[in-house]
Amino acid sequence: MEVHAHTHTARKKWTHYFWEFLMLFLAVSLGFYAENTREGILHKKEVKTQLNSMLSDLQSDISLFDSVTDRNSYGAQMADSLVEMLHADITNTTEIYFAARTVTANLGYYYTNSKSFDQLKMAGLLRYIKNKELLDSIGTYYASFQWLANQIDLLRLKMDEIHKANARLFDSYVFQQMMMNIKIIANSGLGGQRTNINKPLVKPSLLSADVMDINTVSLNYHYYSTTIKFYIRNAIALQNRAKELIEMIKKEYHFN
Repeated sequence: MEVHAHTHTARKKWTHYFWEFLMLFLAVSLGFYAENTREGILHKKEVKTQLNSMLSDLQSDISLFDSVTDRNSYGAQMADSLVEMLHADITNTTEIYFAARTVTANLGYYYTNSKSFDQLKMAGLLRYIKNKELLDSIGTYYASFQWLANQIDLLRLKMDEIHKANARLFDSYVFQQMMMNIKIIANSGLGGQRTNINKPLVKPSLLSADVMDINTVSLNYHYYSTTIKFYIRNAIALQNRAKELIEMIKKEYHFN
């Protein structure tokens, strides 16, 4: 009789498959964890880099606010002086012309350098800022500039009304001469800049002495003055918020 050798394949126990699956699962999980950890470290590093850049952005905002506030405050002061002169002594035409043209040449707008904030937002990195108070402060600060943008529209409207009504009182040729060789002078007190208008070379005349014409011009300057003063107050509050935000960022991320 022929003898046949039979080979038998040993069956693996279910526990062997379980351990193989567990080892594979752990390897994949650890791979994902390592990759996520690496990305998290890189993202946190990028957040710190962008926040360091934001400090420079905020500092440039503060400097701009000083400059614009000086210019706008000067314009508001001259508008108030003009209102007083139009109702007290309309014969002082040299100063009246000077104040009227100075106001329209000294309107500045507040805006922000939001480059670093925009990059953080577009890259989805804001979620890596764990300090909720800091995150809220950053969002509130940059969102506030939308309100300032709305105020700019209102100020432009007030300035347009001034320009239209000025045709009732002021000689355009006198204004033209006053704008010859104008200079931008620096205000050492606030580090800002304002436009310095020349006074008329000779005493000019008003085109009208009508009470209604004078009152219309005066009212326009009054409304402009009150609007820009409100604009300035809110801008100063926002500037203080920028200073506070700088300190918060420095404290949270240990910047010098």
